[in-house]
Amino acid sequence: MCVHNVFKPRTAACWLLGSSIVLMCAGVSNVFAQSAMPKTNAVQLAADRATMVVLAPNGPVFADLRISVAKIPYRAWVSKFLATQLDANKDGRLDAKELNLITDSIRRLAQITSSEQALADIGGAVSVVDVATADFAKWLQQRLPRAFDLIAQPQAADDAVRLASLIDEDHNGVVADEELGKAFWTLRFRDLDNDETFSVSELLPYRDPRSQTAAVTPDVVSLPFFHITDEASGKAAAERIVTRYGKNGNVAASILRQIPGTSDSPLSGAPPANTPSSDSGLLDVAHVEAIVADPDFHLTVDVRLSDRANTSDINLTVSETAASFCRIVDDSFGQTSIVMDGLPLQIVARGGGANNRAVTRGFLGQTFVMIDADRNQYLDETEFGGILGAMQQSGVTGRFEDVDQNFDKMVTRDEVFSFTERDLMAAASRIEVTVKQDGKTLFGLLDANQDRRLSVREIRAGKEVLQKYDLNADGSFAETELGTEYVLTLGLGRSELRRGTGAMQMMGGPGMQNGDAILPGAGGLSGPEWFRRMDRNQDGDVSAREFPGSADHFRTLDTDQDLLISAAEAEAL
Repeated sequence: MCVHNVFKPRTAACWLLGSSIVLMCAGVSNVFAQSAMPKTNAVQLAADRATMVVLAPNGPVFADLRISVAKIPYRAWVSKFLATQLDANKDGRLDAKELNLITDSIRRLAQITSSEQALADIGGAVSVVDVATADFAKWLQQRLPRAFDLIAQPQAADDAVRLASLIDEDHNGVVADEELGKAFWTLRFRDLDNDETFSVSELLPYRDPRSQTAAVTPDVVSLPFFHITDEASGKAAAERIVTRYGKNGNVAASILRQIPGTSDSPLSGAPPANTPSSDSGLLDVAHVEAIVADPDFHLTVDVRLSDRANTSDINLTVSETAASFCRIVDDSFGQTSIVMDGLPLQIVARGGGANNRAVTRGFLGQTFVMIDADRNQYLDETEFGGILGAMQQSGVTGRFEDVDQNFDKMVTRDEVFSFTERDLMAAASRIEVTVKQDGKTLFGLLDANQDRRLSVREIRAGKEVLQKYDLNADGSFAETELGTEYVLTLGLGRSELRRGTGAMQMMGGPGMQNGDAILPGAGGLSGPEWFRRMDRNQDGDVSAREFPGSADHFRTLDTDQDLLISAAEAEAL
């Protein structure tokens, strides 16, 4: 089946996958570009649309995500703001000279080759010399891609270890008892110091060894989130769903919790064209692709962003068909918490773009004063090099001739501010989703003595420790069953300066001063002195490799035959 025919063009989409949350970003491809609006009223046209699918423990939850700013679609707001910035003489029209003020970042996003091309496209003729700002804004809105940026917040090193993904050999998003039982063998190559334990630094191999006390920003690839931007990644997501919930390349139709006959999905009475039929109650990847493209929504999430701080809000509603497995537990201004099959998820709306721009202007203004050594209130080409670093730190990229708006070879502070505000719209045209993970993690649960490393005995005890977290009693578990909580904060994209500020606050926050493994020292171990001397890795057990005697002698001391001599067995002598 051709995926292009399966997917109805739509906007961006977010998915939360089994042990995973999947964030789908669409709109770059023509596949998602022009979908017919799903069963909604005219009021809902005031928002850009997205599909958010939460793959909770018992099945996926489909949510209709709508994002607006100041009661209009967020891309319309960005385009309108930029059009106002470009209108230098404030006459309500834009000519070629004013359109030349579009920064390279915006040109690349909107695929604008020249001012003349833009005028001809908007005005419908090559001879057009200017266009209304409103017409330009509408034109640009359609050219800006719908896109999402996924950003992981720093967290304590212990919590950043993605142990479940490291031992999930079949990559289906869950850890089976068999995979847990052979975890020591699976992780063997990560024991870099060959001490028969696995420390935080060994399980986070790319962490800077000079910053053991710093918080860790998890690699986005290792987080349970990923973006979908085209047909290929859409198919990959469908495959992940089938792998997570299905078997032998198929998934039970009931798992997807769609109502037959209410949509154009393969579960309806009239399947869409080019969709294989399914009479067995099982769906393959092609069927799942079709359902994801046009689902029956369980949730509606209306994210109403504001340019002013502390005025953004979220309105979340649960359909009658989902009331048995979706429950809103907190609905405060600006944030909503919901539990789906026992999986908690908090969604927060972040506005305050005006504050972000003000902070950026203040930072660049201070830098300008320091760089302007002769105090003549402008920067020449030589001095301009000194402010480039500050601009790049703020997420702004521009050459001297780009910022020099009137081409007088002098860059004033107002020209720096004006260029910055225009260029920052490239970041603002993307929805920024900041991810924070709270709650229990597999590493934390197995690390019984909290020494920030896993020993052989702790790994072996994993099945018993985790048994109570197997909510659906299927002999396996996902991190979503461990009580892991995710907080998703949605807002317009920010500058690197503002993102960095938040990261620095997190780095210095309480509970972040986690170093590497904590060894108790010989005095902190139990058992007789000979036992403590043999326990070279100080994990509380003596392994066969640590034992200096014969194999027969070891088996005699290892009374429970678990291939480890414990302190109790040593004391029994």
